[in-house]
Amino acid sequence: MKTQTLSGMSRRAACQRLLGLASMSPLALSWLGSVQPAIGDSDDDSRGNTTRIEEDWYVKIGTPDPDLDSPQITSVIAPSWTLSGKYVVFDMNCATQPGFVSGGVQLQLWQDDAIIQSCSNINWDSLHIVNEEIRYTSVMSIVDDKMVFEIINGTSETWGTFGTGELKLEVDTWRPHLNQYSPDFTVYNSRIGFASHRVRRFTLERVRYFTAHDLRTTDDTPRVLHTYDPVM
Repeated sequence: MKTQTLSGMSRRAACQRLLGLASMSPLALSWLGSVQPAIGDSDDDSRGNTTRIEEDWYVKIGTPDPDLDSPQITSVIAPSWTLSGKYVVFDMNCATQPGFVSGGVQLQLWQDDAIIQSCSNINWDSLHIVNEEIRYTSVMSIVDDKMVFEIINGTSETWGTFGTGELKLEVDTWRPHLNQYSPDFTVYNSRIGFASHRVRRFTLERVRYFTAHDLRTTDDTPRVLHTYDPVM
């Protein structure tokens, strides 16, 4: 596992400022736009409520710089349109808990401004392949009075296959459903924290909504967070 240098700590500080972080605090952004909540019926009709969300993500790397730990990419998923409460942060090409480490991927569970749990893949390589493509799915679900967060179906050249059970966190919850989830809120709080010019595309490709019984609907609207096509 690689540790960070002093110059890397400066890069981390810059990354944290871009993410709205402060002294290892989580994202402190508030939703400023209109919210499009998840599909669901009343709390009394459990068959119609959303209990599982799946977000399919796509990242196209340009020219990474492993010596500078760049780029660094973060996606966020939360059960409602606020980061007051429980939510997760997924970091790629760095880990920040309990201390900064270069490379790899890390899933973090936060409660307000306090870290609760974190887990990482065993591969701590840094992004180093030109034009590499990364795909993964962020999952949030309600299962037996627990909120479960997981990364599944991850593929990349640098890290190989990830999200096969090792990137999963769960916590007790009072929520009976995820009807207040918003993909727009996910997009608003997810970003490239460092070296965005080394990423060609960062996109939330689709979102699937499940009830306790089946897939209810799929939103195939691509939400492009970042695109960069340098003049060759």
